[in-house]
Order: sequence, then structure tokens, then C-alpha cells
Amino acid sequence: MLAGKTRLVDLAMKHAFIVEDTDEFRTLLARQLHDLPYAWQITAFAAGTEALNAIASLPQPPDIALIDLGLPDVEGAEVIRALHAAFPELPILVISVYAREDKVLEAVRAGAKGYLLKDDEQAITHGVQEALAGNFPISPVVARHLFTVLREEEEATSPVSAINPSKPRLAPQELRILALIQQGLSYGQVAEEMGLALSTVQSYSRNLYRKLDVHSQTQALARARAEGLIR
Repeated sequence: MLAGKTRLVDLAMKHAFIVEDTDEFRTLLARQLHDLPYAWQITAFAAGTEALNAIASLPQPPDIALIDLGLPDVEGAEVIRALHAAFPELPILVISVYAREDKVLEAVRAGAKGYLLKDDEQAITHGVQEALAGNFPISPVVARHLFTVLREEEEATSPVSAINPSKPRLAPQELRILALIQQGLSYGQVAEEMGLALSTVQSYSRNLYRKLDVHSQTQALARARAEGLIR
């Protein structure tokens, strides 16, 4: 049931906090949640101002928050920032049509712990499950934008990059994937070992291939060993 205000939740239930201005999509999100193996209380708002006013009166943190960025009154990032300030451990997922780098970065810096695009309903359902399990789901196209921008920022400010710009700089997740591939694990097994979606592992892999300037697992492992990134 959709509600415009909160109430105490049975401990056996999950509580979702949704901010989405489109009635049809708000209903779709509620239906997707009810398809998951939990009982749900859903607190939903069509406007950011209403959501901001409700945050202070929440009796306890929700189990998950699903926030649209394109709200009619305030920026979705403002709602994310308020939720994150009130409940730092709350898994906040952006559910948006925007994949632009500036929107992604603003949401992540505000406190979002996942970013999914509205055109992939299956990814949203899976992303909610991942977020409840403590993972950070992100659509591959969004991950590509995010890693590109963060890499450029890191390279622009890193003294190591200035000293040795030719040496690849891999993120911890990318190094972990390389180490598991070196052990003979498939991408599917890597995803299971790391608790990530297969699409997320594949996105990380494409990014590290680009950083290493290679086109296969064999080449990636050889280049990583030569650079001293793995043994």
C-alpha cells in the first residue's frame, strides 16, 4: 500500500521510502517491491519537499530508499543528502532516466549507494536485492561514466600519475577481479565471490581492460604482472 506518511513498522516487514513524481512509475516500483520475498510497508512521495519534511519524523531508518532525480520542486540529490545525513548507513538507490556524468556524480557525492536507470525493470528488482544485501548496484552505462570521470579527476590530482603517467592505476575492485581471474574463476564465479551482479563485474573488467590497454584476459594478466599489479 502506498502511503503519504510513515507509521511504525512490524519488525517482520521491510520499509521502503520512495520519492518519484510519476504516478505510473511509482506504482511500478511498489509492484516490483511486492514481487520480492518480503512483506513491505511503502512510504511514497510525489514531490521532494514532502519527502524532506517527512525525513525528520521517521521513527526509524527505512530498509531502502528509491529516489528519482528529476523531481518537480527540488533536486533529487537534496533528498538523498538529507536521507544520508539522517541515516548514514541507509542504502539509497537512484532510479532515474539520467545517465549524465554530472547527475551521477552529484547523486553519489550526496550519499547514493547505487544508481539504476528506469528503462531496465529487471535490473531495478535485482538492484534492490543487492542493496539490501549490502552491495552497491549500478547500471553498466552509469558505471562507465562514473569511472571515467573519477579516473580523470584522480589523474589530474595524483602526484604518482605525474611522476609515472604510463603505469596503470587500478581500483581495488578491479585488482580483486584480476586476482580471481588469475585463480581461474569465470566472470560468473567472480561475481558470486565478490557479491556483485555479473553485469557489474563485466563493467569493471571492461574498464580495467581499457586502463591496461589490452583486449583479453590473458593480455590483462600479462600486463598486470609486468606492471607489478599482481604476482
